[in-house]
Amino acid sequence: MKRRAVFSTLGLSALGVGALPSWANAWTPSKIKKDSLLLNTVEENLLADLTEVIIPETSTPGAKILEISKFIKTMISDVHSKDDQTKFKSGLGKVEEITRVLYGKSYSECSKEQKMHLLQGLNLSSEKDQKWFFDTVKRLSVQAYTTSEYYMINIAKFEFAPARYYGCVPLTQ
Repeated sequence: MKRRAVFSTLGLSALGVGALPSWANAWTPSKIKKDSLLLNTVEENLLADLTEVIIPETSTPGAKILEISKFIKTMISDVHSKDDQTKFKSGLGKVEEITRVLYGKSYSECSKEQKMHLLQGLNLSSEKDQKWFFDTVKRLSVQAYTTSEYYMINIAKFEFAPARYYGCVPLTQ
């Protein structure tokens, strides 16, 4: 009975070793999934500015330094559906459009107070897609910040391997 288990294991192992090279060779740059959310430079800068208003730089690094916009772009691209990706991209365009109507200039040219006012308006918006866009950007910004290396080490005081072993410590009474 044990002989059958040994031969079965050996057979499966040989099959796995035989399939490994073809599996490894299948990983080519052309077959690796590319970003499905393609943003142009203006949209990427707009997203970075939006996140910087949500998490500004103070005595701690802000969203631009921690590159939170890259996290948001990756999450929207990899996790969300095509419909959500389309809504997100149109939400970026809508922010720029609203900014031009309200202030007569692009979002990046606005003052900090104007940017904050615009985001508060998006938060209170009755339009479902605008509200979804702002909530998504805000939620992902906070998620990116609270899972960043900076936050985990300096604020949350996370230790990968907690507790220490001190092997040679004198005993005192």
